[in-house]
Amino acid sequence: MAHGVNHGIPRWFRAGYRIKLHCDRCGFKSVHRDPFRVFHIDGNLDNCRPANLKTVCANCASVLAKDGVAWKQGDLVADY
Repeated sequence: MAHGVNHGIPRWFRAGYRIKLHCDRCGFKSVHRDPFRVFHIDGNLDNCRPANLKTVCANCASVLAKDGVAWKQGDLVADY
């Protein structure tokens, strides 16, 4: 079982957060959720408060990693 995943359901999803159809960082919009991931802005994957969670597009996720930003990607799950 992956770290923090309970029966395939991410912690952030169980806490009530839903992936948006726009990036909280750059504003990119899509009709599909595939290009988006959930990030914990304080880097703590156990902190699933809505204020700590951001929906980020694949491009911004790449930029965050390259820039060394402390945000951490939450549990991965398909089709949410």
